[in-house]
Amino acid sequence: MIRLVLTGMIILFCFRFAAAQTDTTQQPTRWLPEVQIGGWYSKIETSPAAVQTLTVHQIEHLPALQLSDALKYMSGVVVKDYGGTGGMKTVSVRGLGSQHTGVAYDGMSLTDCQTGQIDLGKLTLDNVGTLTLTTGMDQDIFKPARLFSYSNLLNINTSNIFPNRPFKMKLALTMGLYGFVSPQLFLENLIKSKTRENRFVIWNLSANFTHSNGQYPYILHYGGITDSVSRERRQNSDINALNLEANVKYSMNADQQLLVKWYYYDSERGLPSATVFYNLNSSQRLWNRNTFAQAQYYHHFRQGWRYQIGGKFNYDYTRYLDPEYLNAEGKLDNHYHQYEGYLTNVVNYTLPKKDRQADFSVSLANDLFYNQLNSSTMEYTNPARFSTMTSLSVRGGKKVFTIVGNLLFTTVNNMSQGEQLGKNYLHLSPAVSASLNLKDRVTLRAFYKNIFRMPTFNDLYYREVGNLNLEPEKTHQWNLGAVLEQQRMAAGKVYLSASLDGYFNIVKDKIVAFPSHNLFSWTMLNYGTVWIAGAEANANLEYQFVKKYYLRFNGNCTYQKAVDRTDPTGKTFNHQIPYTPVWSGSTSLGFETPWITITYAVILCGKRYALGENIPANKVPGYVDHSITLSHEFDIRQTKLGLKLELLNLANQNYLIIRNYPMQGFGLRGRISWGF
Repeated sequence: MIRLVLTGMIILFCFRFAAAQTDTTQQPTRWLPEVQIGGWYSKIETSPAAVQTLTVHQIEHLPALQLSDALKYMSGVVVKDYGGTGGMKTVSVRGLGSQHTGVAYDGMSLTDCQTGQIDLGKLTLDNVGTLTLTTGMDQDIFKPARLFSYSNLLNINTSNIFPNRPFKMKLALTMGLYGFVSPQLFLENLIKSKTRENRFVIWNLSANFTHSNGQYPYILHYGGITDSVSRERRQNSDINALNLEANVKYSMNADQQLLVKWYYYDSERGLPSATVFYNLNSSQRLWNRNTFAQAQYYHHFRQGWRYQIGGKFNYDYTRYLDPEYLNAEGKLDNHYHQYEGYLTNVVNYTLPKKDRQADFSVSLANDLFYNQLNSSTMEYTNPARFSTMTSLSVRGGKKVFTIVGNLLFTTVNNMSQGEQLGKNYLHLSPAVSASLNLKDRVTLRAFYKNIFRMPTFNDLYYREVGNLNLEPEKTHQWNLGAVLEQQRMAAGKVYLSASLDGYFNIVKDKIVAFPSHNLFSWTMLNYGTVWIAGAEANANLEYQFVKKYYLRFNGNCTYQKAVDRTDPTGKTFNHQIPYTPVWSGSTSLGFETPWITITYAVILCGKRYALGENIPANKVPGYVDHSITLSHEFDIRQTKLGLKLELLNLANQNYLIIRNYPMQGFGLRGRISWGF
């Protein structure tokens, strides 16, 4: 770790001496720390895109341990959770599937070319400053081309608030039922220049270890409602996971900054089986090790001009063991190694305010990335992929009107050490969005976005299932909405924001698995067409009774019809697609006093279907999850002592998110933290 920090510092100073002359009249670069003002209520963005944000203050008062837990309180989001702390967790937004939602960590995307989806259960909330979910084309055009390539984008930004002192340390311990233990350490140091106001270095280190045996109880139903049941405990659901992260941010002056990040994750977990056919035991194990290093350099090199360059190397190792698999070796022991090299550069010109009658900004971004998968299995031929993305973005408008446009050109070249080779591909993806500010602080917004997702390595090459002739999934997105900005009334005691959006999505050439020769032999095909029509409503309210007494409400509701429109003669035509509820929503009600903060949170999910045919046999019942959080932070001799108690699933409801994978019932989790 010391070697890493020293290396980072050497890089910082090398960049400093190589930097060109700058224009000091420009504003600091966008990633500089932001100071949170006001309470922990959420402001609904008035962006042309549909944008939702959770701040660190909100997250601290929610019953959330992992990143996936916090996302459940955003509208239009469906988290597929296989149960337990170690269960896989992926996110689907507006019915588009997990592969259509990108995840960016401090400005650079997280990727998995093997499966195309990110397990959000691996990511903790310890060092998170804000979570932002964007659907459509927002106003920020100064970013890498790759971040324009997703139907939805989840941005994870680490905390950037300078401490009151140069050095900050925080220790925390979280404990809960079923053997859950998670200690955390966070260190942060700010070094300011004595001669130059805008020169500083801030570094932080965070470490988190998680252990759980995962043996929570559940009720096993052997048949229908009238059939027998038994009380069981989840087996082979343990996890041991280590998260390490280091960040260095160096500001050379008001116009030049460098950010370096290193991340490491190492876990071993059991894979519990589906609770079917009276088979409750499982011996499958999964090992995962992921590390990446990324660096980004920002420069305001001339009045109105900005430039950023970045690079990333990512390595991911997965081992899957099934000791009961009946093959020649008497077990299945697969090893997968993923490698990615990524480069990006962006140049932006914004018309200076003194020279313009209206807002105008243009950005050109170019990204290069190489992905490779090496496997111990005979079925894989060690595929690789070289891709380029070029993005041209324009933003313009006046005070009441803003329009943003983007053209994204993508090339994909597939490579392989064997004869198996997927198709090469190139595509031009347009996007446009607009917003109009009306009287009474009402904003109208609309956007259209055309995007696609490439077949994953599993889609193309996996044993007996992969199909080398697959085409990418193509998505068309439309949105029309209105936003009521935060209102201030009654001498600053009431804050209000609300939004309503209607949307329509079309997915063509949807990649699905279908039987080929018989029911036991499947293959991936471009078969599906899906229509998705829905509406989202969000509302946030903060009311101050008297000084230091607050009542806060956050709520959302989503109505969504996502139906199969592939074959009018098929059994699933016009049926809701699997694991997509028609109704879903969440709400939280918080009461803050000088002594304690109490938050009552509810997650609602309507019925879903495990398969494409909407018949009773495929039905997965809806559920309501109630939780209460009690928290307070004490100031003790220039230190802070934090206490938090979470009462989870108060009704002890036995429910499913994924069929045959029961979720945890009543849970209890406590956290104590101390820092200065």
